Amino acid sequence: MGTEKLKFKIELYATMWDKPPHAEIMIDDKYYFAGDITGTNEKPDTIVFERELEENKEYDFRIIRSGKNKNQTIVNDKGDILKDQLLHIKSIEIDEIDIGGLVYEGIYTPEYPEPWATQQRDAGKDLQKSFKNVTQMGHDGEWRLKFSSPFYMWLLENLY
Repeated sequence: MGTEKLKFKIELYATMWDKPPHAEIMIDDKYYFAGDITGTNEKPDTIVFERELEENKEYDFRIIRSGKNKNQTIVNDKGDILKDQLLHIKSIEIDEIDIGGLVYEGIYTPEYPEPWATQQRDAGKDLQKSFKNVTQMGHDGEWRLKFSSPFYMWLLENLY
């Protein structure tokens, strides 16, 4: 069975006022990065690594966001968010190809904090289990994108 070696380049940045969000980057169950994200939109943190993939196999690319506690979001009396901590995905390149709009195919599954989640449900608000079309993560949680090897075949099948 054939293999291919791909280079991954991920640009992440934070919106924060106090503490930075923490991110971990994995493919399947192997970690490639774990650390705080302090970059800005203009100067994002860049994570680069290579991975050898077996052809005709599906992979699970994951960005796990953590490090947010209830003190990281400041809300006024009207419920407007004044200060917050967010993790943003600016871009993802695989083998020097920006996957562009395919980043929106990723699924973000937030971990809603308590007691906030219960208060929202009690107020009649439905909290979604997961979101598509997300590059900004406000709650701790996980963003996942499934892809397969050979990468160029997956890319061609999913671009249009």
